[in-house]
Amino acid sequence: QYIDILMKDGKKRSFSIANAPHDDAFIELHIRHQPGGSFSDYVFNTMKEKEIMRFKGPLGSFFLREDSDKPIIMVASGTGFAPIKGIIEHAIHQGITRPIVFYWGARTPADLYLAEMAGQWQAQYDNITFIPVVSDALPEHNWQGRTGFVHQAVLDDFASLAGYQVYACGAPVMVEA
Repeated sequence: QYIDILMKDGKKRSFSIANAPHDDAFIELHIRHQPGGSFSDYVFNTMKEKEIMRFKGPLGSFFLREDSDKPIIMVASGTGFAPIKGIIEHAIHQGITRPIVFYWGARTPADLYLAEMAGQWQAQYDNITFIPVVSDALPEHNWQGRTGFVHQAVLDDFASLAGYQVYACGAPVMVEA
């Protein structure tokens, strides 16, 4: 699910909610700094602690479908990780043991900004597999993992997605692919 932050100039910016429903003390948002971006420049350069902002939400229908027994494939690119994080944390909290294979794609290893968290899920829970995929790794990154586009990694690993629940979030071109 997501919220729309209502800006003073009348514009709105939509951000996915990154925390699980049971973790509701704060709303967690993952915001990438886009230099020149009117909202992200404001957040990273001007916003003050405890500043009051208006928002509308929650909106959308991107949440875990708990009434299924199908295994789950989750695909994220960039900050599309935010709602996937909330869904996985909710599944863990609910004791869901269906297999979850989580693919997270980014341009560089550094763009996988919470990879340690995803790695901990895999280490701690037998039903969770984490597969990071980097598209633009350079030799100095010393990347040893999967390379290419994240959606292609999924298609390479699964001949058919028919028997799975698939959750995809991130760049529209990735979700459409």
